[in-house]
Amino acid sequence: MNEALTKAPSDDEIQSAMFDINPEKAPGPDGMTSLFFQKYWGITADVVRETVKEFFRSGTLDPRLNQTNICLIPKTERPIEMAEFRPISLCNVSYKVISKLLSKRLKKCLPKIISETQSAFVAKRLITDNIPVAHEVFHALRTNPGCRSKFVAIKTDMSKAFDRVEWSFLEALLLKLGFSPQWVSWIKLCISSVSYQVLLNGEPKGSITPSRGIRQGDPLSPFLFILLTEALISQLQGAEREGRITGLKIARNSPPVSHLLFADDSLFFCKVDTHQCSELLRIIHTYGLSSGQQINVAKSSILFGSKVPQDIKAAIKQSLGISKEGGMGVYLGLPEKICGSKKQAFAFIQERLLNRINSWSGKLLSKGGKEILIKSVAQALPTYVMSCFLLPMEIIRKLTSAISRFWWSTKQNNKGLHWIAWKDICIPQDKGGLGFRDFRNFNLALLAKQLWRLVQYPDSLLARVLKGRYYRLSNPLDVKKASSPSYVWRSLMAAQPLLNAGLRRSVGSGNGTLVWSDRWIPDTTPRPALPRGPSFDPHLRVCDLIDPANFEWNLLKLRDLLAPEDIPLVLSLRLRRSSRPDSFVWAPTKSGAYTVQSGYTLAMAMDSSLATVPVTEPSTTALKAKAWSVKTSRKIKHFIWQALSDCVPVCSRLSDRHCSKERNCPRCGADNETINHLLFECPPSVQTWALAHLPHSPGIFPSSSIFSNLNHLLWLAKDLGIPTSILENVPWILWYIWKARNDKLFNGKDTSPLDTVQVAISEAGNWKLAQILHSNEEEVTPPLPHAQSPGPRCSIDASWHKDDALFGGGMVLLNEEGDTITGSFSSNRGLTPLHAELQTLLWTMKSSLQMDQLDMTFETDCQQMVKIITDEKEDDWPALLVELEEFHHLRSMFNFCYLRFIPRSCNIRADALAKDARTRGKIFSHVNPRIPNRMAQTNQSEIP
Repeated sequence: MNEALTKAPSDDEIQSAMFDINPEKAPGPDGMTSLFFQKYWGITADVVRETVKEFFRSGTLDPRLNQTNICLIPKTERPIEMAEFRPISLCNVSYKVISKLLSKRLKKCLPKIISETQSAFVAKRLITDNIPVAHEVFHALRTNPGCRSKFVAIKTDMSKAFDRVEWSFLEALLLKLGFSPQWVSWIKLCISSVSYQVLLNGEPKGSITPSRGIRQGDPLSPFLFILLTEALISQLQGAEREGRITGLKIARNSPPVSHLLFADDSLFFCKVDTHQCSELLRIIHTYGLSSGQQINVAKSSILFGSKVPQDIKAAIKQSLGISKEGGMGVYLGLPEKICGSKKQAFAFIQERLLNRINSWSGKLLSKGGKEILIKSVAQALPTYVMSCFLLPMEIIRKLTSAISRFWWSTKQNNKGLHWIAWKDICIPQDKGGLGFRDFRNFNLALLAKQLWRLVQYPDSLLARVLKGRYYRLSNPLDVKKASSPSYVWRSLMAAQPLLNAGLRRSVGSGNGTLVWSDRWIPDTTPRPALPRGPSFDPHLRVCDLIDPANFEWNLLKLRDLLAPEDIPLVLSLRLRRSSRPDSFVWAPTKSGAYTVQSGYTLAMAMDSSLATVPVTEPSTTALKAKAWSVKTSRKIKHFIWQALSDCVPVCSRLSDRHCSKERNCPRCGADNETINHLLFECPPSVQTWALAHLPHSPGIFPSSSIFSNLNHLLWLAKDLGIPTSILENVPWILWYIWKARNDKLFNGKDTSPLDTVQVAISEAGNWKLAQILHSNEEEVTPPLPHAQSPGPRCSIDASWHKDDALFGGGMVLLNEEGDTITGSFSSNRGLTPLHAELQTLLWTMKSSLQMDQLDMTFETDCQQMVKIITDEKEDDWPALLVELEEFHHLRSMFNFCYLRFIPRSCNIRADALAKDARTRGKIFSHVNPRIPNRMAQTNQSEIP
C-alpha cells in the first residue's frame, strides 16, 4: 500500500488529477479555475508537472500555493451570528492538483481501512446504506420486545468538525494506521502550510494562520476526516468486545450495531443502563480531547425504546447531559420516525416543491425553459427521499399536480388549461411524449437500485442486518412476507417485481440455476432454456450441462437436451475458471449492472396504466418523436410537438374545450381556425410560404393535414431538391406565423407576410450563428496518454452484428524484428459489441503467449474496453465478470502487458480481418505470419 502511495507521480497521473478537478468551481487566490489549465494543457502542462513532481521529490511546498480564500456561505435565510455561516475554502489550482493526486491514491486504500459503519466518501458505499439500517433500529426500538425496553439511540452532531481537527493527533493516527512517514509528512505539509484570507464583498481581507483544522474545499479533507473518526470507532469496538457497551440487534441473526457514522453525523446505540451510557460518554469525551472534536449538545437528541420507564429516561438524560428526546427530528435529512400517517411524514416534500415552483415566474418562461426547470430541479427534489422510501400515492398525486399546473399555467397560482393527460406527457420523447418522469415508476426504479445493492454486496452491513431479520434462509428476491416489517423493508419489497423482471442468472458453478425454470438464456429477453423434446427433467441444473473434467460446455448434452436455437446462445456464455456460485446480472444494460434509468424504462414498460391502445389509423408517434431532432431552439421544438399533438390553443380547439364560443380565424375570418388553417391555409400564411421560396407540390404541400404538411416541410422536402438554406428557416417561419396571429388577436396589430419572413430568416440566422460560436468552443478533453512499449505491438478489432450467429476478430502483430503477423478467428455469437471486443482481446493474448511474445502492447479502437480495464472498475460490469477474470489471469503470464486506445483510422487492417472472419459463416481460428492477399489493399502503416 505504502509503495503505491509514495511512488513518484507519472505525467499521466498528474494529467488525470488535473482533469478530475471540476472546471466550474470557484477560483482561489490565483484567480483561475481548472478550466484554464485544462483547455490550454498543451501550454501549461510542463509547469504543472514540474510543480507537482517537485513536491514529491523534495517534500516542500511553496507557501504561496497554499494560500486560501474563505468564502462564508449562509446556513440560514437571515444569518446573524458567525455560527450561521459555513466557511468554504477556495484553493489554488496548483495546490488542488497535488491534493487531488494524493486523495485519489488514498481513496483506493480506504475500503480496507474504514469500518463498515462509516458510509461517507468510501467507494461502493452510499449514504442510502446508513439510512435503512438506522430506520430498522428505530423500528426495533418501537416494536421489538427485546429492544423497546432495553435500548436507547443517541444522535449527536460534531460542532465545526473540520475546523477543530488537531494536526498532531491526525499525524499520530496516520502513523498508527501504518502509513509511511513520508506519506504522513506530505499530508501534514498540505494541511499545516495553509494561510487564509476572508472574502468580504468579494475582496480578500486580513490574514489568518491556523494551528489546527482541515479545509472544506480541499479534496483531501473528507478522507482525512473519516480516517480521524476511525479512532472513535476503534474505542467503541473495543468497548463492545469487552462488554462495556452492548450493540443493538434487530433480530437474533442480525449483527449488533453500536454506532452508525456519516461524516460528522453520528448515531450511537447501547442498553438503557447508566453504566453503558457513562462509558459511551467517556469514550466520546476522550476522543474529543485528543482529536479536538466536540459534541453540539443543542443538536443532539435521545431516542428511547417505547417501553423504557420515565424514571430511567430521566436518569439517562442526566447522565448524558442531553435533554432533547428524538423521534420527531431528522437523520441525514430524512424523518427519524415513519409510522402512522405516511402522508403526514412526507408532507415536507410537497411543501419544498411548492415553495420552489412558486419562486418561478411561469409568465417569463418559454416551454423550453419550463422543461429544463421541471426535469433538472422540480423532479429531482424528491429523488433522495424516493431512494429510501416508497412515497404514498396521495403525495405522488400532489407532486404531479403541482408540476402539471406549473407546466400548463401562464400565471402564478393559475391552473391553466391541461391539453394532454399527464401520463401521455411522461412517455419518453423517442416515443412521442415529453419525457417527464412518472414519479411512481421513478420511485420504484430508485428502490430497485437499493435492492440490487443487497444482491450485489451480500456482505455489507445493510445486507447482513436485513438478512438476519427478513430473509435468513433465502435472498431478497424471493421474500414473500415478513412479520411486522419496517416501512423501509416494505418500500424495498414494492420494487421486488421490477428487479426480478430484468434479472438474468449468470452461470458460475451452475449448481443454483435450473435449466427449464430459471432465466439464464441470454436472449433479447432473458428466459429459461427451451427443451428439444416434449419430455424433460424439471429439476435439471445447469451444472449438469457442464463437463466437470475441463469445466467446458458438454456439447453432446446440449445437442441432446436443448432446442437448436438455444445452443449458440449457451456457447456464447464463457464459463469461469474458478467455480463461483451463480449470480445475477441486469439484462437491460450491456454492463449487466443495474442503473436507475434502465430500471425506470422497464417500469414504464410494465406499467399497465400507461399501456397504449392499438389504433388502425397511421400513428403520429414517429412524427412527434422526430420533432425533437429538428435543428431549432427548444421553444420552437415544443411548438412543433404541440402542433402535432393538437394542443395549440387556436380558436377551434378552445371552443372544443368550452373555453370560448368564437371559432373564426382572427386574421382572415374563416369559419373554423384549426392548427392546419393557421399555419398553412390562412391567406397571410400562404403568402408567407410563397415569399419563403418554398415551392408548392400539388397534392402534397400544402394539404388539409397538419401531419402531412409538417412531415413534408421538416423531413421529406430535403429529398425533393429544396435547398437546405431554405429548409433551415422553416421552424422559425412556423413560429413567427403563430406570433403574427397572436399579435392580431391580442394587440390588434397586422404583421405583413414579408415582415414575418424577414424576421423569421433573421432569427434563424442569429440562432444558427450562436450554435456555430458554441461549437467553436473546443471541448475540454485530456489528450491520449502513450505508454512506452518495450516489445511488440498488436492491434485488434472485432466485428459484430446483432443478426449474425457469429462474430469475427482480427489481429495485426508487429514484432521486434519488424515482421507482421496476422490472425483472425470466428466464434459463437457475442452478446454485445463490447463482449465481442473483449473475447477478441482474450484470443489475441492466448495467441501471443503461444508465440512466446511475453512483452506486448495491445491496441484497440474500443475506448470503453480500455477504460474498464485501466480504471479497474470490473465490479461495475457483472455481465463481463468471467471475461475480465480471464484477462487478469492471462495478463499475469506476460512480463509486460499494456492495453491502449488508438483511433479507428489506425486500425484498418485489424478491422478488415475481423469483418472477413465474421462473413465466412463458420467457426475457425487462424494465425498467419504474413498478410493475406485479400487484405493487401489495407496494407498500410497503422501504428501511430
